[in-house]
Amino acid sequence: MSRRVIKSPTIMGEAMDKGERLLNLLSALLKSREGLIWPEIEQIEGYGDARPLRSRQKRFERDLHDLEAAGLTITLRTEEGAKRRYSLDRSNALLPTLDLTPEQRLLLYRVGRGYLESGGAGPMQHYLSSALLKLQAGSGLAAMPDELPRSGVMRNVLRRPAEAKHLQAIGVALLERRRIKFKYTDRDRRQSTRAIAPYALVCRRGGWYLVGYDGERKAERTFRLTRMAGKVTQADAKSRSGEYEIPTHFDPERNFASDHFGRGLGAFKGVRVRFDADVAFMVENEFEGIHRIERLAGGARVLHLKEAFGHELFRYLGEFAGHWQVLGPRELREFVVGRLKGSLKANK
Repeated sequence: MSRRVIKSPTIMGEAMDKGERLLNLLSALLKSREGLIWPEIEQIEGYGDARPLRSRQKRFERDLHDLEAAGLTITLRTEEGAKRRYSLDRSNALLPTLDLTPEQRLLLYRVGRGYLESGGAGPMQHYLSSALLKLQAGSGLAAMPDELPRSGVMRNVLRRPAEAKHLQAIGVALLERRRIKFKYTDRDRRQSTRAIAPYALVCRRGGWYLVGYDGERKAERTFRLTRMAGKVTQADAKSRSGEYEIPTHFDPERNFASDHFGRGLGAFKGVRVRFDADVAFMVENEFEGIHRIERLAGGARVLHLKEAFGHELFRYLGEFAGHWQVLGPRELREFVVGRLKGSLKANK
């Protein structure tokens, strides 16, 4: 019996989408404990078409080489009767276990369920369902707290209906690497049409942001989904998937300032906000190591900010209705009270 690693040149131009075929092969290798022989490989979508046998086998070997180029290890065992069995080294093919606290695990589960139940998962519905099953199996329901404040459960879950339709369109374009276009209103209320290669969707301060490459401005730009007007569509209706590649050095975090609530002229100084124990862990997850967090008896937390614009802070506090109190400064308390009274008056 001999053992070797498959090596062969890569050739482009396959009939079936290559990315899909590679995923099919990788999935089959991961599921097989003993490895795959050719009759089993022919059952994988992408390797059992009407082409000549040798042509399909060469395609399979090229795909193995591409999996190895991505950092995976494929071995071949030649058994009795010259039967070849292909196996995947699973040690470098699986993601490490996520180290989540019970509260974090519950929050992820409940937010995911919220998207599924509201129909907001869009093309991600199947994958989200699978992920939630794994999230449950990874901890056991007994490891999760029984309750979570509804304000925490619904945070970021379709609080802004305009975001939901944009998320679906952008999510598909991001997966397929297609450029998109949309009308966007900037902070000065000027509207323009933007054509962007989407790099990432990022959630910050209770809202969704798109980070992508603006070809006209030849730079990365960040867009708030609530400022997008109309529909998000493909920039070129005739384009195929794989229009662009995301740079290896890309880091979405560099597009967001560490001053989450802004600073400068007009910002309140020495801000202190108390959060109830029910939502304190979410505040800690977002700001631990960035802003000072004071721990109080009973589990409550006080978030200390050197500066913050009132409108930005008020928008964030709105995600935790009934679970916060502005301690200072006095001018900020008056600002928040005025905003709350204005909201109540507008809803009468």
